[in-house]
Amino acid sequence: MFRTIVLVCVILGSVVSADPNNKIPTHRSVDLKVGQSVVVNGYRGECGSRPNNVDPNRTRNTKLGILSNGEWGVTKSRTCGGWTPAVEVIFTAKKKGRETIEVAGTKIKVTVR
Repeated sequence: MFRTIVLVCVILGSVVSADPNNKIPTHRSVDLKVGQSVVVNGYRGECGSRPNNVDPNRTRNTKLGILSNGEWGVTKSRTCGGWTPAVEVIFTAKKKGRETIEVAGTKIKVTVR
């Protein structure tokens, strides 16, 4: 019984820490102007749990811009069978061009004008 209560608290605690009203989109392509930012996808953890080791200050350079982590929310997952906690991945355009980036296993075509 005690294990069941602890397990339920852990699961509910991880879901509560993600904002269920922040539905994180998964884009296959985005079209931006230099200086614009858009949430392109979300990193999720195990189904029902927040991803481990998410550094809110982490940034990653791409050919045309920067990927950074954003707010907590939820993303729809076919693997999990519904909504699961995730953190936003934001692309900020820095220069014009076209590239394909991969975020959380999803390829996203980026056009910056």
